[in-house]
Amino acid sequence: MGAAAVTSASPLPELRLRLPGAWWQIPLHDRETAREAIRGLVRRQLPGDALAPVRIAAERRLLAGLEQPIGGDALALHVALQVIPGTPLPLSAFVVQPERRLSPAIGTAPAATMAVLERALESGAPGELHRFRTAESEVARRVRRERVPAPLGGPVSADALAHAGARPEDVPETVDTLAVEYYLTVPGTKGFLLVVFTAPLGALQDTLVGFFDALIRVAYWHRPETR
Repeated sequence: MGAAAVTSASPLPELRLRLPGAWWQIPLHDRETAREAIRGLVRRQLPGDALAPVRIAAERRLLAGLEQPIGGDALALHVALQVIPGTPLPLSAFVVQPERRLSPAIGTAPAATMAVLERALESGAPGELHRFRTAESEVARRVRRERVPAPLGGPVSADALAHAGARPEDVPETVDTLAVEYYLTVPGTKGFLLVVFTAPLGALQDTLVGFFDALIRVAYWHRPETR
């Protein structure tokens, strides 16, 4: 298990996610870097000449799904390669550093920042908010369902695609997905960070939410050295 750095161009503290097993990171700072990371992921999950048409289709769809976040507030997408040995578990973690800062009058105390953020969240998208604390942050969690581009390595496995005849149309466009959003206050600032974990919908929803909660609880903030 390694600590995946979530960096930004500013000197803000960096959130380090402790992701168990093996994960593939797709940086989203610029399009070329993201494209190379996507290409590497697709080659790893769909190897061999027979799967070349599927690789092209999968790469195109995954890049199209990330087109809007690339170069914006998004920092990275982490795709699970293996969390539990021998058990396919198609998970992902999408990390966003919004430019938005809350009112200067509230100070930088985590509780004050979260109180303002929570009011904004409650007036926005539907979904009950659950609050908890980590060592340095206040956290608001919201669970929702959505349709997203199909993850590689889970429902779209190399073996399944090979047996299907390696046709591009065998790569599903989207899947019904559990999305668990975590809004974390950034220590010493009026800002916040958004981490969205996703997984296919199924009977394990409560277990997965608990698992994602645990990953947020063990994440930590790293302060870059100033020169």
